Amino acid sequence: MSKKTQSHPLRAGFTLVEMLVVIGVIGLLAAALLGAFSHLKTAARQAQAQALVGEVATALNSYLQQYREWPDALKNRTEMDETACWVLQSAKLLDVTAKTEKQNSDGTVTIKMNESSLDRYGLLDPWGRAALKKNPSISSSGVTIEGGRKLSDHRLQYRLDLNYDGYVDSSEDSPKGQKIRASVIVWSRGPDGLDDFKKSGRYPQDDRLSWNYGQAASEK
Repeated sequence: MSKKTQSHPLRAGFTLVEMLVVIGVIGLLAAALLGAFSHLKTAARQAQAQALVGEVATALNSYLQQYREWPDALKNRTEMDETACWVLQSAKLLDVTAKTEKQNSDGTVTIKMNESSLDRYGLLDPWGRAALKKNPSISSSGVTIEGGRKLSDHRLQYRLDLNYDGYVDSSEDSPKGQKIRASVIVWSRGPDGLDDFKKSGRYPQDDRLSWNYGQAASEK
């Protein structure tokens, strides 16, 4: 007596449930990778901001050591705009490519603005530079960028020891109610373009400072 051989049709593909499971797993992996990438990008920009703050603080301190006094062009400013940057570049203390000068044959000097420079509106932090790089057609530092802040809000900020007593005195424009033992302080406002410590005095979570916030600042 012969046995009948039963044949089973081969599966031609995945079921709908299997497809949904695979798509779900891919989505979870993509979300995890995106989150990790975003975190790494933020950390990289924070590191760049800290390095830039340190570089500017060093340049300003070097200027004071070299010339023994602050120039009026720096005294009348509180942020690294085009003029403040040009003071340090002229002294060969900071490499800012927003402007170049050319010595003419008649002895005059021609200053030309480099319209492709990411620092053409002053020394911007990494978030400001990213916005300008993303949209090179931005025509003014007063233009509102991503996050609702102005491009100028992402210029590096600085305050000077104007009476040469070894302290940057407190004011409405520096950490409120505090004196900081330094010739100059420099900071980046971070991704939100805001001074976190101006009013509350709390530790700035996303700002990057040239001084030790907890130890170098003391109440008056």
